[in-house]
Amino acid sequence: MAETLEKKPATRKRRGKSGLNVAADDIFIFPIPNFTYKFLEKVWSSFVNKIVALTFTNNQPMFNYAVFEAIQDKNLKIVTSSTHFKMKEVATRIGLKDIQEFINRTLPVSIQDSENLSANFIREAIISVETKKRPDVVFSSLKDEKIHPNLRHLLSGTMNYAAGIPLFVKGNPIGMIWGIRRDRMTDEQREEVREQLSSFYDVVDFVIAREMDNKADPYIARKNIEKADLNSYAKHLYYTRTGGQQHPVTSIIFDCHTYNCSYRLDASYIIPSNNGFSVSLKRFEPEKTNDTGKILLMIPGFFCRRSVMDKVAREMALKYGYRVFSMDMRGRSRQTLPYNGIKEGWTIDDFIQEDFPAVLNWIRESFPKEKIVVMGHSMGGMIPRYYASAYETFVAKYPQNKVPLPDPKEAISGIISVTSPNFVSVGTNIPGMSAIKTGLSLLPSKSISDFIFDLTTFSLQSTLPTVDLNKFFKFLLGLHSSLRTVSFELSTKVVNLRDFVGYRQISPPEWYFLIEDIFCEESTKVILQFIRSQLSKDHAFFSFDGSINYTELQKNFQLPIYSVLGTLDKIVPVDSVEEELRALPSKNNQIVKFDQGHLGILFHMPTVREMCSGFHDWIQNLD
Repeated sequence: MAETLEKKPATRKRRGKSGLNVAADDIFIFPIPNFTYKFLEKVWSSFVNKIVALTFTNNQPMFNYAVFEAIQDKNLKIVTSSTHFKMKEVATRIGLKDIQEFINRTLPVSIQDSENLSANFIREAIISVETKKRPDVVFSSLKDEKIHPNLRHLLSGTMNYAAGIPLFVKGNPIGMIWGIRRDRMTDEQREEVREQLSSFYDVVDFVIAREMDNKADPYIARKNIEKADLNSYAKHLYYTRTGGQQHPVTSIIFDCHTYNCSYRLDASYIIPSNNGFSVSLKRFEPEKTNDTGKILLMIPGFFCRRSVMDKVAREMALKYGYRVFSMDMRGRSRQTLPYNGIKEGWTIDDFIQEDFPAVLNWIRESFPKEKIVVMGHSMGGMIPRYYASAYETFVAKYPQNKVPLPDPKEAISGIISVTSPNFVSVGTNIPGMSAIKTGLSLLPSKSISDFIFDLTTFSLQSTLPTVDLNKFFKFLLGLHSSLRTVSFELSTKVVNLRDFVGYRQISPPEWYFLIEDIFCEESTKVILQFIRSQLSKDHAFFSFDGSINYTELQKNFQLPIYSVLGTLDKIVPVDSVEEELRALPSKNNQIVKFDQGHLGILFHMPTVREMCSGFHDWIQNLD
């Protein structure tokens, strides 16, 4: 597509005296095999989506546009594109006409055409790959270079500079990815681009090759590419054996140029819980751990997968030297469900009384000399607080609990609770919610909510033990099958996702990637427990059978706790939780506030850095 500014135009290289050297011009580019091409067609949108989401260290976007030129038999052709400012439209599937029209205007360029500069770069890359080197990242001034006539007409007034790298799968080229921007880059910016595009090359090769050798699931491939950390290079891949694991754990060693260190990522440890259910753990292991003797266990909130904790996990592991585990509770992945299928749903009580203690036991057995600090977001913060407060009740009520219940005073050094409620009081736009609550206030305690709860349990749970929230909201709202379609539109219907995210500085690409992480399969029983808490006038959160008032038992809470509140949080408003948090009888009870919303507090990097600095200072003073 364009010519590097750092190289002279590709010319035919002379052969050495031996005649054994091969010039780049002599390299033949083979078509992509049919099976590979058909798979790539379902995946390559993730290439351009990822490129326009890249940012510099100052959080400014690297590129305004991205295009992918795929090898099509004897030609190269732009087959997919994306723009930074159109990612909101990509998320909602609204307003994509411009992008599709751009693709329709693209014309193939023969690989043999001497003016096809992308083909020249691919030939040079083939020589590099054959000698076990990554291809070079190339930079171009699009207004100055000789752009092929088939491409020149596509350039707009803001498409001035480009950077690209050939992409390969299993040693064979598949095309060329380009990021395009309006403004010239500084030398420092070029170095950041070079590092991230080189990492992107590795990710595409690894993910596509692995998925094609496995189940050829394009959704998994797209997700892994879009979620990849391009601030790190993958150096080594191992499949490791760990005691008690039925399957090998994927262990990848990374060099991280952002934190200037190496680390190991293990995914996933599968920890059996009860009744065939399991919990999945991902581990961030820094090259050098600190001397606090603390392990961090991170638990995401309702609706969410563990990847929403990744920015906090990396900061705590790579900057502060903690061994970090992030947790997916039952239902978040196939590996956490019974092999013989789901016979009934699960409750929040199962998270508290089975999944959470199972993980505590596993970590303590694996690292007996270290203590655990539990960090939970939203419902993930409720779980350790409720467990610690209700522990004596559990022991008395369930003396033969199938999952051993470790004493929280021995197992947990402290709890970090991020935008986490004691009960559910969501500032929703659900029509009639105020009227419902007013009606409830005139009736005996819990009677109406219990009736609704029991009725809904009979009508839903008996026939639908779990809900794929993607399909659930599609059913309720008649929206597109991708949950990303609800992004900016739900605020006028039922759930205000903008309030749920509450991230003022969120960019369109961040919104696009976030939506995929905040909806997963969930049990109707869990949903109903939240509905009951929302409707109840008791301002309390109860067990599924109503016998345990978790909120009331907070009077027993004794562990050190560090609470983070968001002043813009409409899911857990500060005034709904601050007074109760201050009333906890813990002797080490600290509360801090940030000007962020419910979920955005985990994604805005300046906030993440400031939060994590506070976490580290607090943890250092724990026993």
